[in-house]
Formats: sequence, C-alpha cells, structure tokens
Amino acid sequence: MPGGIPTGLAAWRGEIEAAFTAARATLAAGDDVDEDELWHHMEDQAVSRARVARGLPGLSGGPEAIDRTIDAITDVTERLRRHGDGDPDDHHVSELQFFLLYYLGAQVHAGVLPEAVAGEVVRGCWSGAGESDDDATDGEAEDDEPWPITRQPPADSAAWLDEVLAAWAESERPPPLRSAEGRPVVASGRDLREAGVILALHRRGCKPPAEGVYGLIGVITEMEEDIAGLGPELSRLKKNPAMTFVLYYVWTHILIGHADEATAMAVVQEAGARLAEFQGESPDRGSSRFRRKN
Repeated sequence: MPGGIPTGLAAWRGEIEAAFTAARATLAAGDDVDEDELWHHMEDQAVSRARVARGLPGLSGGPEAIDRTIDAITDVTERLRRHGDGDPDDHHVSELQFFLLYYLGAQVHAGVLPEAVAGEVVRGCWSGAGESDDDATDGEAEDDEPWPITRQPPADSAAWLDEVLAAWAESERPPPLRSAEGRPVVASGRDLREAGVILALHRRGCKPPAEGVYGLIGVITEMEEDIAGLGPELSRLKKNPAMTFVLYYVWTHILIGHADEATAMAVVQEAGARLAEFQGESPDRGSSRFRRKN
C-alpha cells in the first residue's frame, strides 16, 4: 500500500532518494544511454513513481494526451525551480535535481500536494541534490571542516561561561539569525534547543544556509535521544533548564567544528559551579518548530 504524504524534510528526502535510486536501477547496466534518452527516461520514472507513491493510477490516454500532461507538469517544475538556489532561469541541473522537480511537480499537478509545500521541499533538498557521486566523494572531508565564522570562540571555560550567561539572558527572545539566503531564521521563544543553536551561531558570526540550522536542530534532537545511554549524570543535568541550555550551546559548537568534547565538558562543569549566576531563570518552554520570516 502506498504511504501518505511524508511529514518533514527528512522523510521527503528518504522517499525521493529511494525513488531516484530505483529509477536509476531500471537502466540497463553497462549500456550507453543517449543524454536526451536518459532525461526522458528519468522524467517518465519520476512522474510514474510519484503517482504510485500517492496511490494514483498511471497516466492514461493516447500519446498526445500523455504529452499534454507532461507539458503541464513541466510548467509546474519551472515554478518549483524558483525555490532552489541559484539562477532560477538556469536549467543546468543535476540528474537528481531534475528528478526531484518532476517527482514533486507530478504530485502538484495531480492535486495531492500543495505547490507551497513542494516548494519548501525543493528549497530544503536542492543543494544536496546538486552533488554528483564524484562531488560527494570529494566533499566527504569537507563535512568535517569547521563552519566559517567571524568571531572566534572563547579561550577558556570561564570565558565560555561568561558568553553562555549572556546568551542565556537572551534565550526567551533570541534575535533573528540572518541566513546565507538572506531570510532570517527565528526561534519561537519557547524552545531552549532553538535558542541555544541560534544564539551560538550569532555569537560566532555565522550566516549558514537556513537548512543548515534546521539540520543542527535535528542532530541535537538525536543527541538528546541518546542521552539515556550515556549515564544518569547527563540526564540529571537536563532536568535544569539552564544546564540544558548550556548543553545545547556547546553541542552546537561541537557540531560546527569550533569546540571539542573536552572543552564542552569543561564548560558544563564551569556552569555547574556557577549555576547561581543563572539566577534561577527557568521559563517553561515546550517543543516547537522554527518559523521562517520572508
């Protein structure tokens, strides 16, 4: 049975990449495929697999009727392309980007996916879909490179705590973070995880892609889920909102490559020793999503 509409960018990525891999596998191994033939093949595969995924029948009618439908889907893909990075009129796209546009465009055309939602998926997946296999291999080492910053992190644990204390004072209303795309990423004001990430990036002068910020949130969420296996001490720390904020703040620095685990542990220990300086400010913040303002 086909599943429902994916919820969340990670689920969309997984579905699209699986469909793309399956479509690619339908090409005979070792055969030389003409470039035009390849694009037409992947176009057909994207449309048909998208319809199957949403429980829709295959396209029907004669060749002319099917061509009209594909032309209409192509019109949708041109609108969706404007949600991706770079010049929207530049039609030099990767094979996966091409597949992405037709996979989503087919669903928008069929009326099962709002175009605004499809645009968000394009925006979130575009950069990653632009890598070829060779690019991905060449870029593996770059994943470990520190994020570009304009302000260096503190030199010792005491200075770290001074910085964290100043950030904690802003944690209920963090200033919007300017992303690389120019759109500010705004924390809801009721999630310490969001506040910790945004304020840490602010302090380092980062202007990351908006999706990079969301990615950090996702990784930190996974780290939280692993805490139970790391012993009772960290679980106890997380019961205190101030210490929770400290963890999010230093974890962000680890993930962007500007702190190591030893530094993070020293900062946490310093926070425990200076906990009174947080003045017991522990608003009850629940989980929420980021909001984007255009």
